[in-house]
Amino acid sequence: MTSMRTQRVAWTELPAAVTDEFETRLGTAVIGFEERQGGFSFGVLGVAFLADGDQVFVKAVRDDAGNVQDYRTEAVVAAALPRAVPTPRLRFVFEAAGWFLLCFDVAPGALPQEPWQMDELAAAIDMLAVCARELTPSPVGGLPTLGERLAGRCETWRGLARDGRSGPVAVGDVGEWERRHLSRLASVEAVWSDVVVGDSLVHFDPRFDNIVIDPATGTARIVDWGRACVGPAWTDKVCLLLQSDLGGLDPEPLLGPVAEPEPVDAFLVALAGYWTLTAALPGLAHAPHLRERREHGRRATIGWLRSRWASA
Repeated sequence: MTSMRTQRVAWTELPAAVTDEFETRLGTAVIGFEERQGGFSFGVLGVAFLADGDQVFVKAVRDDAGNVQDYRTEAVVAAALPRAVPTPRLRFVFEAAGWFLLCFDVAPGALPQEPWQMDELAAAIDMLAVCARELTPSPVGGLPTLGERLAGRCETWRGLARDGRSGPVAVGDVGEWERRHLSRLASVEAVWSDVVVGDSLVHFDPRFDNIVIDPATGTARIVDWGRACVGPAWTDKVCLLLQSDLGGLDPEPLLGPVAEPEPVDAFLVALAGYWTLTAALPGLAHAPHLRERREHGRRATIGWLRSRWASA
């Protein structure tokens, strides 16, 4: 899969009011900055090296950016996470000169390899199990449910069944299997948000580039809580298995036991419709690889769903 090279804003392009406030809060000067890859946001993202020898992780975006609400959500969630959750500590948040900035501890280690290596995938799955334990029920109030977060974005199958088109996608654009099962896909999509319910705080974006593997301990930490919402804890494992390259591994045994198959199928139907629609849209100018990522998600989800329905 194509490497994730997103065009970023350089640290040196930030207004002086932002960098001055940043150094004032830390009590030391920034002497270097290393951009980090991963994700799709057009903003500042990387590690600041400080004059006192410390390092911190920085995320900053303009306060009129389309995704600034994700940054605001992350600030609220990260500040409220229990200490046992394997994620870097939030140091502070501030707004200045039209920018919204978050400062974190640096998670030791590096991104996992893609396709996933079994030891790193096992560490990520273990990490999600800790999150499920610590974040059920959700310790953060006021978050949307999973259905609310995806409201209006999981209507592809119903549009195709009703009108022969959903946005840029026509019936002829989808695969033969999807056309043959369109009625079932549409009926499941209509009720998915009533079926996929739970009281856990879920990350909802555990791609490989939101996970850091510590080589000293072999353990994983998760970053970027901007899409956090409330739902069943197992949905994070489903997203992990779909959003990154498994190298041909069957996701079913990796998912492990889930009480009922119906919610898993319903979630896969919703995600398959979402990625079928978004993969047909142009990629972002600063992150052209986004379209390929969405197409990967579409193929992986349809493949898993086909396997589950064939064995039912």
